[in-house]
Amino acid sequence: MRNILIYIAMVGIMLQAGCGTMFENDRTSPEFGSSVRMAVASQTANPEAGGDAPVVGIDGQYAAAMVARYQAGPSTADDSDSGAVTGDAQ
Repeated sequence: MRNILIYIAMVGIMLQAGCGTMFENDRTSPEFGSSVRMAVASQTANPEAGGDAPVVGIDGQYAAAMVARYQAGPSTADDSDSGAVTGDAQ
């Protein structure tokens, strides 16, 4: 009978010790999901993208010519004079 009481006491102590770590306070454990938020923030190229500021940096005529060239597709004729890398004709 004495051994049963010792075993019950040991199991009770183990259960109390195991459940004690379930309720950690905020000072000892970091906020849940903070590593994911930090990884997403570090991968953001321009955090101010999509704002109301006007787009700056490309000429309108050049952009229109680029779009026209893109829509025309690749040219079938070879525009280079020679096949040499340096451009020297043999």
